[in-house]
Amino acid sequence: MLAACGKGATMPQTVSITLDSNPTTGFSWQVTQSEELFSVEMEYVEDEHAEGMTGVGGKETITLTPLKAGKTDVTLTYARPWEGGEKGDQIVYSFEIDKELQVKTVDSYSLGAEEIVSTPEPVIK
Repeated sequence: MLAACGKGATMPQTVSITLDSNPTTGFSWQVTQSEELFSVEMEYVEDEHAEGMTGVGGKETITLTPLKAGKTDVTLTYARPWEGGEKGDQIVYSFEIDKELQVKTVDSYSLGAEEIVSTPEPVIK
C-alpha cells in the first residue's frame, strides 16, 4: 500500500561516465548494450578556450538509467560513426541491475586503449 502511494518506493539509480571527446575530429562515443537494460542520454561540453579557437575538445557525459532488472555489458566505442568509419578506444562495463533498479558495477576494462591510462570509474547515484 505504501509503495502504491509513492512512499517507500526506491528511485532508480543512474550511472554517469565522463570521457574526453573531440567531435571536431569526426570521432564520438557510441554506446551498445548486450541486453537493452538502460536508457542512454549523452551530453557534450566543450572545454573553455580562447575566443575564435577551433578544434577544441571537451567532455562527453553518458548517463544510463535502468529500465529493468538483469545483467548487461555496456560497450563505449570512440569511433567515426559512418559505415566503415575508423574505430578507436573501447571501454566495457559489466553491470547488474536488481529488481529495485539499483545498479552495481561488476567489472570494467579497456580494449585497444592507447590514450586511456585507466578505465574511468562510473558514478552511480
